[in-house]
Formats: sequence, structure tokens, C-alpha cells
Amino acid sequence: GIYQAQRLLAPIFWREGRALLDEMLAHEREHLRIFTALLRSRGIRSCYAIGLWRVGGWALGTVTALFGRQGVLACTESVESTVLAHLAEQKHRIGARDPELIEAIESIEAQEREHRDHGTEAGASASLPLRMVRALSRGATEIAIALSMRL
Repeated sequence: GIYQAQRLLAPIFWREGRALLDEMLAHEREHLRIFTALLRSRGIRSCYAIGLWRVGGWALGTVTALFGRQGVLACTESVESTVLAHLAEQKHRIGARDPELIEAIESIEAQEREHRDHGTEAGASASLPLRMVRALSRGATEIAIALSMRL
């Protein structure tokens, strides 16, 4: 939802960013497809919080897109850094028990690092509004992860 909202607003706030947002959105859709297939193959239901993720993602994407390029990239860096930390923790928990899952996580991590690095390389400003964007993005992602682990 984050990249969908940002892409929708890109013509207004960051026209040049549409190609990058399209690429990252395609990656995220593929990640969802991979994890959905892995869950189904193991007879595990999807998280009940997925709807909240989508609504929250749209809200976060909309707010951060209003800050243009810097807001989008600050959000990307914060969200992807948080997701990468979560994936590393999950790999540690899984250990050697599920090589197929570890392989999937590692393939996804590579793209998530690429997304994070776009935000990092952009040298997002240290201004108060962008520090707030980063904190909001990190906090929202942490809440979404925590809810998903419980629901």
C-alpha cells in the first residue's frame, strides 16, 4: 500500500520517481506472492492483520508522498531497515529447519536492501519534518510486524 499511494501521488509531488516506485512496488508484490505460496504449501493461513497493513500502508504512503522525493525515500529507508531487521530475526529463529523458507527470505532480503539503499543514498535531509517521517515510518512498520506476529 505504501508504494501504491506514493506512486499515485508521484505525478504531483515527485514525477521523476514513478519508475523507481513502479520497480519497488513490483518487488513487493512478488514478495507477497512468494510468502503467500509458502504459507499455503505449509497449510498456514495468512495473517488477519493483512487488511490493516494495506490501509496503514496507504495512509503512510499518502502522508510521506506529500513530502516529495525526500519524504518517499526517508520512508523507504525506515520501512526497509525495519523489515530487514525483522527478516534477520526470523532467519535466526528458523535456523536450518526450513531451507526453502531461508532461501526465500534471502532472495527477498536482497531486494529489500536495494530499496533501503535507494533511501540511504538519497541522503535524505535531517530536517525535523523528515525525522518525523522516518520515526512514523519505522513505528508504523514495527506495529504492523507486531500485530502480524500475533494475529
